[in-house]
Amino acid sequence: MTFSEAGGVSWSLCQYATEIKIRHCDALSSVIPCYTAGQMQKFQVLKIEHCQGMKEVFETQGTSKNNKSGCDGGIPRANNNVIMLSNLKILEIIRCDSLEHVFTFSALESLRQLQELKIWNCKALNVIVKKEEDASSSSSSSSSKKVVVFPRLKSIELENLPELEGFFLGMNEFRLPSLDNVTIKKCPKMMVFAAGGSTAPQLKYIHTILGKHTLDQKSGLNFHQSPFPSLHGATSSPATSEAIPWHFHNLIELDMKSNDNVEKIIPSSELLQLQNLEKINVYSCSEVEEIFETALEAAGRNGNSGSGSGFDESSQTTTTTTLVNLPNLTQVKLERLLSLRYIWKGNQWTVFEFPNLTKVTICDCSRLEHVFTSSMAGSLLQLQELHISMCRHMEEVIVKDASVVVEEGEEKIDGKMKEIVLPRLKSLILEQLQSLKGFSLGKEDFSFPLLDTLKIKNCLAVRTFTNGNSATPQLKEIVTTFGSFYIAGEDVNSFIKINKW
Repeated sequence: MTFSEAGGVSWSLCQYATEIKIRHCDALSSVIPCYTAGQMQKFQVLKIEHCQGMKEVFETQGTSKNNKSGCDGGIPRANNNVIMLSNLKILEIIRCDSLEHVFTFSALESLRQLQELKIWNCKALNVIVKKEEDASSSSSSSSSKKVVVFPRLKSIELENLPELEGFFLGMNEFRLPSLDNVTIKKCPKMMVFAAGGSTAPQLKYIHTILGKHTLDQKSGLNFHQSPFPSLHGATSSPATSEAIPWHFHNLIELDMKSNDNVEKIIPSSELLQLQNLEKINVYSCSEVEEIFETALEAAGRNGNSGSGSGFDESSQTTTTTTLVNLPNLTQVKLERLLSLRYIWKGNQWTVFEFPNLTKVTICDCSRLEHVFTSSMAGSLLQLQELHISMCRHMEEVIVKDASVVVEEGEEKIDGKMKEIVLPRLKSLILEQLQSLKGFSLGKEDFSFPLLDTLKIKNCLAVRTFTNGNSATPQLKEIVTTFGSFYIAGEDVNSFIKINKW
């Protein structure tokens, strides 16, 4: 049953409803009048959207000018004081900007069937569960010791709640034995989940604006936030819900989509905290310029915060090299990042290694000019698939380290040119790269012992594959803009130069 654009609702129609949806009812100050409690024993799903005048979900005493039943306690009750929310399983509230809380504390014991709770985009929401001031101090003391149990609650989603300070700020302990999915995004004032502590033995991960984090089972959702470097690199205070215990140190999947407020996703101060990172997936973030920020860039930003000038690496005397090893990173997928210039900008002070990276997919990153530097390539021992498309400023895939000076003669070992080996690369696909001149234009030789799929389509600026020698013993065919060609035993560089596509 759905209500929309209504100033009043005939609740007698709802006595047999199992699902109720209320949309765009701005005249409602509360959604469920308390006098209807006896009529709504069957309903299981309640979804509320765009009710801008709603101050509470369940009418409490004094909310309605025409109170028909003398409601009390913030929860629908029949006259015999029996709680009547016992079958509610799903509650969703979206874009209700006057709402400051969802439940009162006394309502919680009626929610034993609640399985899913989703609250999005409510500007004034301060807490999910509101504390109640008891008249007697003894009653208050007894209430504070009560353990709250949500036996069937499996999913909590809290997103874009700018005033939310916590799920519950009282001192009661919360037990959530079935909870296995928690999402907390864009809740910058959230300092605590439950001040009295909580247990959620089935909860293994938490999802934030950064992605997916593992949780320490000892601490779980018990946290008290402290300031931390924000996504822009500056220290934020108060801290946001992306701080301890779900920050970069236990991030396993970086998953960011449609975020237009970030330029550098991983600040330099967190580069050594990425030991658990397994996947990177960034999609449609229009302002992102770098995935990983280097220390020198951070120093330059902080030192020239008002000047707008760049940071001169050549003026630095730093001699310490930081090795950023990402031992568990296996997959990288970047799509529609129109401002992206660097994925990982290595230099003589910051060296990146990816010993278990197996798949890289990059699409529609128009400003990106290269993927790896030659010093990074030596760590790509497990890379199997490399697919790049629609990056119109990409000139080469592996570029020479611009900040590393190689003396004459150092490029050779025992008189032979240094060789970069990609021992497990099987599939290389390059498509619609208008500026691509070659896979690598440095002097190094390359070896691709397992490469059996090579596609180079709509890359009309390509004039060579590698400037050095290129060995591809398993490659039998190359797919180009003009069709497929059998090249078993033929050098890829020679094929490209002869065909000049």
